[in-house]
Amino acid sequence: MAIQGEHFVFAHVVFSYPVGFRVLDSSDLSDLLTRCRDKGVWLWEVTQGGWLELERQRQRFSSAATFKELKEFLIIDYQCVSVLSVEPPRIIDLGTDPRPMRPDLANGTKASASRS
Repeated sequence: MAIQGEHFVFAHVVFSYPVGFRVLDSSDLSDLLTRCRDKGVWLWEVTQGGWLELERQRQRFSSAATFKELKEFLIIDYQCVSVLSVEPPRIIDLGTDPRPMRPDLANGTKASASRS
C-alpha cells in the first residue's frame, strides 16, 4: 500500500505475509488511537487491545492457530488500516512528496495573508 502524509515522505508499505486487513475511519478507533498517538508515528505494532485480540475471542477464528507468529500492525491516517501479518512490513521510501508544490512555496517563499 502507498502512504503519504503532510509530515513525512511518500512510501510504500509492503506486507509479505498478510493474513487479513480492515480499514476504518480514525473516529471508529478513538479508544485505540488515544494510546497510539505520538507525533509523526504512523505505523504501530499493536500488542494488546486491538483487532487481533478481539478476533482471538471468536471461536471460529482459525488464523491464530494456523499462524503462531501472527501480529497486528496499525497504519494511522484519516482512514486507519489494521493488518494481521506473520512478519512486519517492509517500508520502501519513495523520496519526496510527488504532489506538485504550491506555487507560492516553489521558490522558498511563504504565502502571506493580507488584512482588510
